Amino acid sequence: MFRKILFSSLIIVLAGAVLKGMTLSRAALASPVTVKKQVAQQVLEATVRITMYAPLTDEEGNPRYVRENGQRAIQLTVSEGLGTLARQGSDLLIVTHDHWHLVTPDLRRVAFHDAGGEPLLELSGKEFLQLVRYRDSGTMVLTAPTGLAASRVPVALDNGSGANRDDIVYLAFRDPDNGQIGVAAMLVQKETIYQGRPVSRLTSLNGELVVEGNSGGGVLYNGKLIGNMWGTIMVEDVSVADASSPQQTSFSLAAQLPAEIGSQRNS
Repeated sequence: MFRKILFSSLIIVLAGAVLKGMTLSRAALASPVTVKKQVAQQVLEATVRITMYAPLTDEEGNPRYVRENGQRAIQLTVSEGLGTLARQGSDLLIVTHDHWHLVTPDLRRVAFHDAGGEPLLELSGKEFLQLVRYRDSGTMVLTAPTGLAASRVPVALDNGSGANRDDIVYLAFRDPDNGQIGVAAMLVQKETIYQGRPVSRLTSLNGELVVEGNSGGGVLYNGKLIGNMWGTIMVEDVSVADASSPQQTSFSLAAQLPAEIGSQRNS
């Protein structure tokens, strides 16, 4: 959930949650790509919504307080994103991105919901931090808390070869208009390096704008988890100064799963 603007003949916006309201042309396809029911069900059953709460601080790092009903109350800031319930051997994990700015010792609490928004579990910040077993600035892996998987179906991890160019992968996306989570079919354009991490560049086959809290959500190929969403880049051609409706396209970046994620622990 970040933004970067480059002023040249192209404007590029990298975002996880700042593109709401922008209109993008749909992918130029003869007919829409239909996501099979069983594929959509698999993605949604493995997807968890993650909401983090931490104290809102001033410039010196001190918590901010307000008066509520005559009493002193602490102000909290909120961060939202997605994760994927996955299984590797006997280990039950949650895989998400490693861009959670609230994952610090000040973290207050973390709530988990299913893809439909139904509550699953809530942990204290301390309990959540004890679950972290791997971080590399792109991917974060948690030991799934006891009880979370009672009504969820995890997917298998594939941190091997993954998908190749022109393969179709699937991921959860949050509709920016109603907040509901659906499943998008994405085409793998190429593999590249971004911020020092191997990533896949994806384009939507049905024109979905994959933003609004989608960062961290899983990327599935052949029914297995191969990566996690980072953000979406919008490219707008502004080379013609008097263009009233500049051409806009978009693509997404997804971090590939590191090979060591099943063996390394990070406390």
